[in-house]
Amino acid sequence: MSFSDDEIRRKISSVPVWYHKIPIRSGIVTPGITDPTVTLGLLDLPADCQGKRVLDLGTRDGFFAFELERRGAEVVATDYMPMEKTGFQVVAELLGSKVRYLQANIYHLSPERLGTFDIVLFLGLLYHLPDPMQALEIVRSLCREEMYLETHAIDNAVLLGDGRSVPLRELSPVLAEVPLMQFYPGRSLNNDPTNYWGPNLRCLVEMLRERRFAVVSHKFNGNRAIVRSRTIEDPELEYFNQIAHGVLARA
Repeated sequence: MSFSDDEIRRKISSVPVWYHKIPIRSGIVTPGITDPTVTLGLLDLPADCQGKRVLDLGTRDGFFAFELERRGAEVVATDYMPMEKTGFQVVAELLGSKVRYLQANIYHLSPERLGTFDIVLFLGLLYHLPDPMQALEIVRSLCREEMYLETHAIDNAVLLGDGRSVPLRELSPVLAEVPLMQFYPGRSLNNDPTNYWGPNLRCLVEMLRERRFAVVSHKFNGNRAIVRSRTIEDPELEYFNQIAHGVLARA
């Protein structure tokens, strides 16, 4: 279906709050509070995703889901928000998208429910999760090749008791090499009660290794870390993880 510019603008204005700036047509972009093209450029996602099955976790308005579909992927997008409460439904209609949207919490996902994916996007979500290790185990069960992670990190911005943020190395040069994660009680980080954790890069690398991901590359964008990883097989790690979660009794 073809929409006029006025129709597009009316549909965009029907959404009370936009998170992503998403180009719809030349000269028309959704009024999001964040421009995800910066993160997109840093992710180094494959230019050609033909034949790939992609999962976009915490999709919100769907910028990355629609972009990977544009690159040829079959995409499933999930978020805890109902689709009509975000801009996803409007953008999908305007773009004629076939991305499948699933309203679900990450802790309720499974390969039995969704199958597995060549690429999993885990962007802007880890630090909002009270149990990040369990979430990573779920992500690993859904991922068969590559996982791209973007998260708040403390290497360049550890939060001090007086409210200041300073680079971790300012506290001690050795701390960057120690796996650390800062906990944010209440509204201590950005007045947001859904912010729970701030890992440093070393912690992210070790957390991913424990969940059978090998880090291929990493970058920083201010207080954000961007990590590309690939799945690995490690029967011993899988065995001890099952013990830790009561799936197996130790022999």
